[in-house]
Amino acid sequence: MTPMDPQQAYLAVVAFLNGHWEQRPVPGDFGDFCDMCDYVPGLGTRDPAMWGDWLAAVKKLQTGVDVPDPVRDALSPDALKPLAPDQAYLAMFEFIREYWERVSRPAEIGDLLGRMTYTPGTGTADPEMWKRWLAAIEKVQADR
Repeated sequence: MTPMDPQQAYLAVVAFLNGHWEQRPVPGDFGDFCDMCDYVPGLGTRDPAMWGDWLAAVKKLQTGVDVPDPVRDALSPDALKPLAPDQAYLAMFEFIREYWERVSRPAEIGDLLGRMTYTPGTGTADPEMWKRWLAAIEKVQADR
């Protein structure tokens, strides 16, 4: 798999989240989250704040800098480096974790995060999560 620019990596995030939704289509916090995360070409995400949050998660992963809310809107994917699959996964985890903390820690998203926990050299807490992530990347890269 080739490295992905932040936009392509985000498309893999959306494919991963949609795949998880298909496995567990229960209305509630996770469904609302997925809806807000939908990618809108030329705009970013259905909920504009989610795009800034994604780019901030990538920037934090790449530089260690935590971008405050008002500055997130000024972030551009062009200013960020490409991501390897494991880097994009870690950025996705941070993106979901931050949302989970902001919205009073919904149980179904907390469960997903627990299953997604990644340890370098060991993999994810639930090995199925990593397989689904790689499948999401393959799908996005095949659609290019």
